[in-house]
Amino acid sequence: MKHTASYIILLSLTLLLSNSASADSTQLQEIEIQDPSDWEILVIDQSTSSPNGNETFSDGDFVRLSVLVSNTGSEVINGSWELKLLSNGVWNSSMFQNETWDANDDQISEITLGPLIEGTMTFKFEISLYGSTTNISETRDIIVYPNPVLFSSAGDAIIAITGEPANIGDTITASILVKNEGNSEGSVMLTLYDANSTIILSGEPVLISPGSSREVSVDFNFTSYGEKQFQWKINSDLGGVSPDLTGTHTITILPRQQVKMGLISSDWSASGGLDISYWISLTEGPERKAQVSINEFESGVSKELQKFTITLSHGVRELNIQIPNPSLDLDRIRISISALSWTSNQTPDLDVQLISPQPIIEISSCSQNPANLDFSDTLVITCTISNQGNSNSMPGEVSLSRVSDGFIYTNSGLSIARINIGESKQISLTVQDWQDEGTTALQVKFSSDISTAIGSIAVQANQRSSDSFEIPFDPTAALLGAVSGLVLMMVILAFWRVATERTPDTEKKGPDSTSRIEKRRERDNIEASCPTCSQRLSIPGDHIGRVRCPACSNSFEVGVKEKIQINDESTLNEENIQNKILEKSVDVSSMSDTDILPCPSCDQLLKVPLDKRPVMSRCPACRCEFMALGGDLDG
Repeated sequence: MKHTASYIILLSLTLLLSNSASADSTQLQEIEIQDPSDWEILVIDQSTSSPNGNETFSDGDFVRLSVLVSNTGSEVINGSWELKLLSNGVWNSSMFQNETWDANDDQISEITLGPLIEGTMTFKFEISLYGSTTNISETRDIIVYPNPVLFSSAGDAIIAITGEPANIGDTITASILVKNEGNSEGSVMLTLYDANSTIILSGEPVLISPGSSREVSVDFNFTSYGEKQFQWKINSDLGGVSPDLTGTHTITILPRQQVKMGLISSDWSASGGLDISYWISLTEGPERKAQVSINEFESGVSKELQKFTITLSHGVRELNIQIPNPSLDLDRIRISISALSWTSNQTPDLDVQLISPQPIIEISSCSQNPANLDFSDTLVITCTISNQGNSNSMPGEVSLSRVSDGFIYTNSGLSIARINIGESKQISLTVQDWQDEGTTALQVKFSSDISTAIGSIAVQANQRSSDSFEIPFDPTAALLGAVSGLVLMMVILAFWRVATERTPDTEKKGPDSTSRIEKRRERDNIEASCPTCSQRLSIPGDHIGRVRCPACSNSFEVGVKEKIQINDESTLNEENIQNKILEKSVDVSSMSDTDILPCPSCDQLLKVPLDKRPVMSRCPACRCEFMALGGDLDG
């Protein structure tokens, strides 16, 4: 029984509460709050509490807020209203008041609040019923301008975007024209915020003078694609920025443009060099600049060949690399591309593996014509030349030479433009007037810049006929020997003539011989005294004869012979020499008792000192040789 009674009581309370909640919900539905856009907000003069007529809200203003509340029901509703302000994400109560709304009646609730704070202020007007946990509310935002306003928009209060359409990584510029309406200069900057009001990026501060307008901008980009919304605002350390200089903007970012590369063809031949064709493509979007680098690898060592800048458009572009004479050690070419001032995908390098051209030239099947070759016949050597390599050959020369001494038959060579891959052809070499007998080994050689080939043949020639006259020696060697002997004989004759025409030495190598310097001194002037007036005269040392004194006009003889005193040893040597000379048969001679004597052939006067005679002398005029003797020609 007790349990049954408790259950009945609990059920009754539940029904009462349910009916009460239902009644509160029904009454709340009968209460209507005026649309926030129709709320009346008037700026009032704080001293008079009357409206001052301002249509905008400024920092420090007081306002009167009027909200119309209607009861559409047939019963009186008791409750309360409350005005709340949003600050830093938290609703703070500004005013609370109990209120009764008559049936089918409209009632205005008035609230005075202030001072307002610069920025955006959010109001919430909320109604609650007595004993109810539910409520109804409406909110409204107002913009509070700075007081005074220093910076405002010089045109439309929206930002301009340049750089669209934009891809991932592209630089985008947002800008707006700002005017300084104050009395002093100040700096402003444009700042971007994300959806959570977190600063994304701020531009550089821009200094604006009073009354001037300047563009304020910021550069930015996105690392992902899609629709991007951001907030923007003009900020200043001085404050006074008009609330119009803020807003939101949405742009669309496209996926990153992609660059691709591929090989079209690669051809390397000995005659044509290396030729590589490749392509570069760019996906849809604006033109882009890129840098292309080409490197060669030789035995694993990299070396840069080219580096250039290229402008790419949407689509495929073909390019070409030509190297006329690459090194045969070249094993690969690497082509790289990198974006300039934009973001691209990572493009793999293009590696072109190379096989160097190797023409393999062979000379075979050489034969002679005629097969029965005689001396002085014309010989024709015919061979087959072929290319078994992987490339056409370079132009080359074919020569014919003798193996024994390397002698090249100069008039038998020929030029070949080139030999293609797999090509075989006949070549003929001609030797006019064959001069060898018996078996002669010949070599056929092909030479080009990158390849060499050699073939050989043993030429059989008949012996020359014995009826013909043959010199048993080499005429060239005989002629050379004859010329050499003639030259040697002429040299010997020249030396013999010089030796036989030498003049005997007129100087004696005894202790009394006179030096060349002493002879020169003897020819210098000497002094002689005039026997009449004792005047001293200067006379040439070699003068013999009469001299006239200029003072007294007297003439006298000079150059009187002096007797030379010599020792016994010198006398003995002189006698031996004179005896040897006198023993000779003298065919031609000349004699005088002075140092001067005439040539017996041409009468040319010669000077031969008496103390040197007898001696063989030679006339310098007629080259006559004679014996110079001492004594009087008359005696």
